Amino acid sequence: MRSTGLFVGIHLIGNALLLWLGYYWLGLGESRAGALLWSLLVAALGFCLTCWLYGAAFAFFAQRGVGAAFRTALGRLAPLVVAALAVLVFYVLLIRADDTMNGLGFRLASWLTLHLRRPVRPATVQAFFHGVYWVLRWMVFPVMILPIGPAILSRGWAGFGAFALRYRPCLYWLEAPALLLAALWAPLRLIGWVPHMSSFGAEMASFVVRAALAYLLFGGGWLALAFVTSRGQPGATAKRAAPSR
Repeated sequence: MRSTGLFVGIHLIGNALLLWLGYYWLGLGESRAGALLWSLLVAALGFCLTCWLYGAAFAFFAQRGVGAAFRTALGRLAPLVVAALAVLVFYVLLIRADDTMNGLGFRLASWLTLHLRRPVRPATVQAFFHGVYWVLRWMVFPVMILPIGPAILSRGWAGFGAFALRYRPCLYWLEAPALLLAALWAPLRLIGWVPHMSSFGAEMASFVVRAALAYLLFGGGWLALAFVTSRGQPGATAKRAAPSR
């Protein structure tokens, strides 16, 4: 319990530092070549530090050692960065595919109306497509992709072949989406919710409270997700998860 508390504290502080680095990066200018190069370096540093911090969460819950977890994640940093970049590109393409659903919904609604001889509303078809997209984005793909992280920490580059369908229990398909929604979807909705207040001071107080709750939800939800993803990993012991030299 002591090591868990220490790791949770380090993780929350690390998230705060990464947020500060992100705000610093957003304020950088790109008018000169030197400023653009510095902006790229800061972005690369922030991305690598994020992979290190979040990879250490997988390693910690697999082997229960704070120092060993960070050393393991540092030793596997290269495949972790490649995996994170691949997931980022995949989700960018997925978001762009969702943007095309509106036009596809109109065309499919017209086709169904023509062949079924009954009016089919484009909004109904679009709602169906967006519902399928939501399930894929928040439930199916994350559950299948997340086990790659612990597998990379235990097997290096060979961990890219790990998927949830191979060895995950059915309960994981309920736990992972619920925790992912608590870690990402709920904090975003909490921050975006603006209750009506009678004064500016009350609005600021509301924002501070909502931001603090969103931050704790994000940090706690991710750590719980790393725990349920890392537990029961075949070969995820301290011996096998140690970085190769």
